Amino acid sequence: MPVFTQNGRVFLARALYDSVMFLAVGQGDAAWDNLPPPANAEEQMQLDAEMSAQTGLVAQVGVTRLREKYYVKPDPAGTIIMADGAAYSKSVDPTAHVFVRFQLDLSDAVGTTLREAGIMIGTAFAAGVPEGQMFMPNTEITNIGTMIQVDRFQPIVRDGSISQSLTFVITV
Repeated sequence: MPVFTQNGRVFLARALYDSVMFLAVGQGDAAWDNLPPPANAEEQMQLDAEMSAQTGLVAQVGVTRLREKYYVKPDPAGTIIMADGAAYSKSVDPTAHVFVRFQLDLSDAVGTTLREAGIMIGTAFAAGVPEGQMFMPNTEITNIGTMIQVDRFQPIVRDGSISQSLTFVITV
């Protein structure tokens, strides 16, 4: 049986690293707020399969630009700690793991409750959207692009009082 090599994974991670990425944010489904967390590995696998089939977000609000990216490597003593407890450290050499950080500034998506986010490639904007504008609401998006990773989380109420960083490690 063929096996995808580590060099192949690094090659694909380099292609992702060189891509222009955005983070789409969405309100999701309010019914998710009342769902209990998966009780076992089988339920988690079912949820993961459902999410992996998604091509877009539920009730998308807009997108924000990438703020930071670099290669990382798994490291139990690393200082980059993800929500699931996985620890990483920066790598000067390309790896199969790309760390990305997006940020919602104070006024981004105000008046919404966010429950999911998706990393997008190939996003296009309407004519006249300034090059340096960080957050674009749906009305300024002409092509959302391709979602390569999706995450659902506890509701985040966007009321204009805080900015929020959303970080991910994309593993190929």
